[in-house]
Amino acid sequence: MKKNMARSLARSRRGMTLIEIMVVIAILGMMATIITVAYIRYLDQSKVDGTNIQMHNVAQAMDAYKVQFGQYPTTEQGIQELVNKKVMPSLPKDKWDRDFEYIRNKSDSYTIKSYGSDGAAGGENFDKDLILEQ
Repeated sequence: MKKNMARSLARSRRGMTLIEIMVVIAILGMMATIITVAYIRYLDQSKVDGTNIQMHNVAQAMDAYKVQFGQYPTTEQGIQELVNKKVMPSLPKDKWDRDFEYIRNKSDSYTIKSYGSDGAAGGENFDKDLILEQ
């Protein structure tokens, strides 16, 4: 009787088996992967959102420029003209640290572009071009 009690006590004090440890490690690995992917998507989306906000800031500066000087800068002058005339303190960049493309379409309209995370025309998802037309 004492031997049976000693065996059952020894079994209850035993640690986790190798398979149980491997299952726990696999579950933790899957959770880490899911969290990492979600975090990277969040970072990418925050860059898109930040670039859109920056483009709207440039559009407000363009409106202020037009009020002061009667027209938008030409395509040749570009966004740099806002800095030259002290409408903006510095030349804005997108969240991928690239310059915006500015095109004056007509006397009262223009387009501001960012080529997204890949820096090339076209693309999908986070590589998609961001365009603001006024």
